Parts: sequence; C-alpha cells; structure tokens
Amino acid sequence: MNPMLKGDVDRIIAEYHIDVDSTTSIKVEDLKDSTNVFRVDRSDLIEELYIIDSVQGKNIACHPSIVGKTLKTQAFNAALEAAKAINQLTDLSKTNRDSIVVENVLRGAPGYELHTAFRELNAGRGFIDVWIRTKYEKPSYRIHDDESSVHLNIVYEDFDALPHKKDIVLLKPDTEATGKTGQKSIERIVRKCEEVESTIKEIILYGFISIPAIKKMKEIVKRLDINLVAFVIGDVTELAHNGYDMTLYGIDESSWSTIGEIRKLGSIVDIKTLERFLPEFVPGSDQPGDWSNRQTSVYVTKEKKEPGGIKEHLQNSIKLIEKTKRISNYAPWQETIAEKELQLLHSTLQESN
Repeated sequence: MNPMLKGDVDRIIAEYHIDVDSTTSIKVEDLKDSTNVFRVDRSDLIEELYIIDSVQGKNIACHPSIVGKTLKTQAFNAALEAAKAINQLTDLSKTNRDSIVVENVLRGAPGYELHTAFRELNAGRGFIDVWIRTKYEKPSYRIHDDESSVHLNIVYEDFDALPHKKDIVLLKPDTEATGKTGQKSIERIVRKCEEVESTIKEIILYGFISIPAIKKMKEIVKRLDINLVAFVIGDVTELAHNGYDMTLYGIDESSWSTIGEIRKLGSIVDIKTLERFLPEFVPGSDQPGDWSNRQTSVYVTKEKKEPGGIKEHLQNSIKLIEKTKRISNYAPWQETIAEKELQLLHSTLQESN
C-alpha cells in the first residue's frame, strides 16, 4: 500500500501547477470499465482535444522499464481503446476507406500500434499507408532545442500510395514533443497531396503530446485550413527545457543541468487520472522515453527494419531518474516509487544483455 495521502495530491497539484480543472468526462461506448476519456477545454489549445486514460497507457507512461514485446502488447491494447474513441468522436467511421491515410513517421510511430488496432476492430482494412522519416543530423536524445531543429531533415519518404482527387482524413500517430517533426511531416504531405489534386480535410493525432506541440500544430492547421483533432495518452504534458522530456509532473532535470534553474513541470490531466498515476509515477521522468528505442525493432523504410535500441533506452532512463532524484526533494513514498522503477530498469537491462 503506497503511503501517499490526500494531502499529497493537493500539495502536488499546487506545487507543480497541474491543471486538473480543464477536463470533462466523455462517454464512449464499448470501452473497458477501466478506461476513461476526457475532453480538454482550454482556449489556448484546439477545440477537439481528448485524453485517453487507459490502464495500458498508464503502465507505459509510468514504467520506462516496459520495453520490447511487453511494450508492443501494452501499446496495442491502449490503441484499441483509442481507436474506439476515435471512431465515435470523429467522422472517421463515416469516411470512405480509400480516403483515410495513415502517415507513418519513422522510426517510432508504427509502435503506437494504432493502425493495427483499427484492423483488429475491422475498421482499418483499406486504410492507405504513406511513409516519412525525419532525422536530426546532430545527436538528438534529450536535445530538441531551436538550434538542433535547424538540422531536422527529411531523409526518407514514400507517398506513392496517396489517393488522387480525394478529400483525405489523415491519421498521424506519433510522439509530439516540440511539434517540429509533426510540422515537417504535415507540410510535406500537404504538398504531396497537391500534386495528386487531393486535399487533407482533417488530421487526427494520437500518442504522447505536449502543450507546446498542440499550440504549434494549431498554428499550422489554421494556416493550411485543416481541422485538427488530438487523442493524447494519459495527460497533455508540459515540455522540459530541452524540448524533449514530457513528464506528468516533477522537476525539469534538463533546466537544472544546463542553466542551473529549478523549474517545476505540470501537465493537463483529470484528477481521476492523476490519482491513478501518482502511486506509480517517478516525478520528473519522461513518459514516452525514447519511443523508438523502447521497441524491439523499428521501420527505417516501409520495408526495412532495424533493432530499436532497448539497452540504450534502459541505460538512459536509469541516468535520468538518478539525476532527477538528486535535485528533487522526494517524499518517502516518491523515493520508494523511484527505487522500485530503478530496480525494474536494472533487472530488464540485465535480461537484455
């Protein structure tokens, strides 16, 4: 039994400026009893912004030790719940299959298992896949600042399957931290659609997504006259100083390490979700982690795969938690959570050797 008290929840909300006042519960049919869907109502964000709170999403967000086959299973089950919500809360189910395009942003996005989930629901057959890979030419782990974004290039694409003369609904699963990869991917597919006389009418995002990314996407789609809907796993995060870490709440380790400033981060989350996450979440940890590296293998083209990088992800997660522990004034129950996750990370790392 975790010794967290009600007073701890209230203190954390106040200390980290967590927004628990902008969510409204939405009823979605056929979901598991343990899954909740919330609509986020904030004027600085998009109108159709939803949070999918599932047990599997919570597990992935709270436990960077979940990798490989276990991650694939958890991601698939989280995506099943998301796909049901997407079908009911958007016009996707009313759209012709040959007008629904999935933009696979490589390396990590297919690992969200959204397309697989739609196929399981017999709703994804006939969806059209296109492929794009952007890459930071400089090392980018935990460094997605303005300088590094100058070196974000498209290194692979395959838009050959784009339908001609169609009004397209675009499904785009991916991690959106700064939104810069999302911007490049969207602007590229818009140009490719123009070449085949098609128009993107709506974009549906799914994955771990930050507040700054939503704001950036909002500007892009307004300029392009495209409707944007987003389904976020667990919570809409604030973004760390490095433009990379996406935490539920906690001290921004990158801010302390680079400029010596203590910065406290808090997300947009429903109180029910927050209370479910708190007994398992290491404060300040990065919820998606290095998403592609958590996977056993990842696509580098639509036909070619390579190892994801699990060992590297586990080592990096250990370092981040240990660094964050040193600068955070953890309560005993938070210290216990961090130690348990470190044990799991070390154990998983040993198994991967």
